[in-house]
Amino acid sequence: MPPVSSSAAEAATDTSSLLSGYDPSGYKTLPSLGRTVFPPPFLPPLTNRATYRYSLGRDAWALEQLLAFANVTATIRTNVIKLSDGGLWVSGPLWPTEEYCALLDELGTVTNVVLPTNALEHKAAMQQFLQRYPKASVWLSPGQYGPFGECGIVTQDMSEEQVKAVVNSARKTMGYRVDGILPVGALPKDRERLPKTLYPPWIKDFDMAVLCVELPGNAGPVSECAFVHKPSRTLAVTDAVIAVPPVSESAFPLQPIFSTYTFDEVTLSDSTFWPRTVLQAVFLPLRAETTDSGEVVYPGYEALANRLVRAPILRAFADARAPDAIREWVDQIASLQTFDRIITAHFASPVNAGRKEFTKAFAHLNSGASYDDLSTSLPIECRDWATLDSLNAFIDDNKLGAPTVYDFKRGCR
Repeated sequence: MPPVSSSAAEAATDTSSLLSGYDPSGYKTLPSLGRTVFPPPFLPPLTNRATYRYSLGRDAWALEQLLAFANVTATIRTNVIKLSDGGLWVSGPLWPTEEYCALLDELGTVTNVVLPTNALEHKAAMQQFLQRYPKASVWLSPGQYGPFGECGIVTQDMSEEQVKAVVNSARKTMGYRVDGILPVGALPKDRERLPKTLYPPWIKDFDMAVLCVELPGNAGPVSECAFVHKPSRTLAVTDAVIAVPPVSESAFPLQPIFSTYTFDEVTLSDSTFWPRTVLQAVFLPLRAETTDSGEVVYPGYEALANRLVRAPILRAFADARAPDAIREWVDQIASLQTFDRIITAHFASPVNAGRKEFTKAFAHLNSGASYDDLSTSLPIECRDWATLDSLNAFIDDNKLGAPTVYDFKRGCR
């Protein structure tokens, strides 16, 4: 695809049109092909696991499934980009039902697969997915751990022999093909003299910054990769930021895939369904208020909707424990190739936002942030942090993980 012009980039970052490219009704499904996979997923839906495909424009697509546990139901997405050589770059594969694979195969040939984080829900399907696509090259976010495989950490100062040793070890422990592990840090401008084993063949299409921070007391590192697809000026992330679409009277549910799960039509058409679903997914309380006109509103949801924000749960669990590393990663992303939109693995994409909007989502980590930036980046009332505050206190008091070292509520009102 031709590069996007600078003038287009400037127009796209108009915050009044943050989600103008998001079309929740523009999906394709193929339910007759089958929505089951064996062995079944480790979290529901276990049988009728629908996949909805969305075009994100600029030769990019999202394949969406549901993820459910306890009282939380949320969307989770695979992001797919067509590379300059015509192959497909697949980030964060999901459960390979016949429907999912058919919707993916219609786009082209899967040549490269990326596991962009070590979060459990994003890596659980990798082994089964790669059984369907054994010829694809596979690169991992560093610091994988837990029941779905382990791998070490690669840094840019390693020798070729050291990198090979870490990758060879990962091939024995991950349970599937591993071609490489993405190195921690930002992609250097001059990488001609660095070991070729550090970078995948598709790197010519991308700029990237890789976060991996080890926290004493945690089960494993915090790890996520951010990629800027240079031809389309698109920042592709997994959990770094989210954009929650506002309630629309013309679209219930706001994400139609919810109709394939256990919710009936009455539930889905309730105007409070979407706000409650969002709040449960990000671990904010279901605190409701009634307006003078009798309308029920959820202040926590109103603070999130139609903004590019750092998810509250990640502010509480990651930023509170590794503020310096997260801040450095955000700075690295802001120094990458210019981007004018963001695609994520949850809620709405694409998001019309550039460096300024992205860094503002992390204003709570910036000691020099203005009151305006702090109060508008995520205008949550202090009392609405109560659930996450109590969870952090429980973790700290019982020494169940790394201690909190930073006020993740900074800027609340």
